[in-house]
Amino acid sequence: MKINSILLIAITIVSASAFAGVKLKYDIEGFMSACLASGDLSRPVCECTAKKATQELSPAGFDFLVATLKKDKERSLALRRKLEQSELLTAGMFMSRGPDICARELEQQGKK
Repeated sequence: MKINSILLIAITIVSASAFAGVKLKYDIEGFMSACLASGDLSRPVCECTAKKATQELSPAGFDFLVATLKKDKERSLALRRKLEQSELLTAGMFMSRGPDICARELEQQGKK
């Protein structure tokens, strides 16, 4: 009985992810191009920020962040409707502090 419950939960999670169109991998390339195009962030800062984002954000939260950076209003709005409030808050707060943290870390390492 316990195995059936676990299997049912696993199937439900996989089905929900497929239905919601949630990507299970992070679009690092998309993040990098959007980050570099944003203007005043160097490649090392963008690389560090991308790495931190994959550690702190869900794949869907990461996609929302990329869509927002790319100014893809249609995609970001669609993701906003699907994300939980906590994911939206985490993604929104991330870009206000992530690049600064990376810039300071890189400066301390002499790599900025």
